Amino acid sequence: MKREDFNNLLGKSRIEIKGEIGDGFNYYMNPVWTYEVERTWFGRRTILMVTFDDEVVSEIDLLKTFRKF
Repeated sequence: MKREDFNNLLGKSRIEIKGEIGDGFNYYMNPVWTYEVERTWFGRRTILMVTFDDEVVSEIDLLKTFRKF
């Protein structure tokens, strides 16, 4: 997974993100939503972090970690 795979989410509203990706375990008014998009066989997770600014996606980050979220 690459960050460029999720560039189409930039500029979308919370409702559009909710319809495209789903709720997950995110609180609706939280400025940062997280989604687990990939998990390897030895437990490394790829986490998509979507940051909202004024109800619109302003930043997207991918975090690769072994931690649980």
